[in-house]
Amino acid sequence: MALEQDIANLIEASNDLTATVDNKIQDITAKLDAKRAEVDARLQAKEQAVDAKIASFQRALPLAPNALSDTKHFNNICADVPNGTAVDVLTAHAEPWASFFYRGTEGSGTITKLSLSQLSEFGLTPNEDLLRRGLGAKYPHHESYSGSQYKVLLMDVVLNKGRDDKPTEGNLFLLNQGGERYIGWSKGEFLTQASCWVNVLEQTGTLRFYPSQNRSALISVESSDVGKGWQYKSSRRTGWGGYHQPLFKGLGSMKVAIALPYVGTGDHGNNMIWADSVGHPYTHVGPTLNEGA
Repeated sequence: MALEQDIANLIEASNDLTATVDNKIQDITAKLDAKRAEVDARLQAKEQAVDAKIASFQRALPLAPNALSDTKHFNNICADVPNGTAVDVLTAHAEPWASFFYRGTEGSGTITKLSLSQLSEFGLTPNEDLLRRGLGAKYPHHESYSGSQYKVLLMDVVLNKGRDDKPTEGNLFLLNQGGERYIGWSKGEFLTQASCWVNVLEQTGTLRFYPSQNRSALISVESSDVGKGWQYKSSRRTGWGGYHQPLFKGLGSMKVAIALPYVGTGDHGNNMIWADSVGHPYTHVGPTLNEGA
């Protein structure tokens, strides 16, 4: 009996010890969790402070000229027709702009140039984001905005036959500009950025729109953007690529508007920027002494 009692006492003591250890472990775990949460909160606060400093610095950066020409009024897009007139996508372009169907792609498309007073008429009513960041104050009795005079392009595109070498994908290049020679395509140890405003009204199939690609940082517009109204999209990369070649890619249809495309050096983050062109300052070769330098 004594031995059995000793065993019982030992088991009870062991259980008590196990409970004590479990309680200690739980206590230590709780303290570690609390300390981890405290550290995470401090790190998050530090990260937010750093992000705020970066955003402040990006807002303070000087703005480089636009490497693209004619991006405010699109004077050489739909040049000889009244605003609001749909023009075939290929014939709508004049220098410095260009457009073409690539490698057997077939389809159709139009471009309609709009004044800001026509946006609502074409289903492109400015939303809160565009009103806050990209337009002057609206005059109370008519559809115009103080200090804002830029134009908007509405593109309505259908691609129904793919490339000869890739039947599941069609390519329509549009709003292209020339292939300036920098120090070398896809070279440069400096940051470059691209941005624009877009508004996707309709989309079917696999068709996507890339308002910036090749020379400048990639910006993609797709089905998930339908119905979101005006969005400011920006992107950045290292150096320059080759030609400035926006395009529609895939098969299907899309109706999308674009305004204020910008390509330049630097990185202003998601701060809304735009500047006009002063030619091509990053590719220009200045005059020699005997030419009047």
